[in-house]
Amino acid sequence: MGHGLSKLAVAGHFVFLLAIYLTTASLSSIISNSATVVAMYQVLKTLEIDGLSTEQIMVVMMLGASSAFATPIGYQTNLMVLARGPYLFGDFVRVGGGLLVVVGVCVAACALVMPIPV
Repeated sequence: MGHGLSKLAVAGHFVFLLAIYLTTASLSSIISNSATVVAMYQVLKTLEIDGLSTEQIMVVMMLGASSAFATPIGYQTNLMVLARGPYLFGDFVRVGGGLLVVVGVCVAACALVMPIPV
């Protein structure tokens, strides 16, 4: 996974950070956010991308892990809403998938302008 993500670095920093966010958020939609952080940290801690700090990459990963919008099984409150409301699994995928992209663009853009520690 790290090898595939590192190949995206040639597409630009924004695309690379967006890919990290979307990958982490997608994984967080099927397993817990804690397990997602443990798995993704092991992949991302060794990546060295010119022009990006480790802090920028980790912030994007952490925010992606907390964005379990796309499925009801990624977060317990989503599952409670699914059980009580007239919602289907596909409703979460449609609305949450679009929300993931919008939030991902914002997170990647904010991480690019984040001050890099010296």
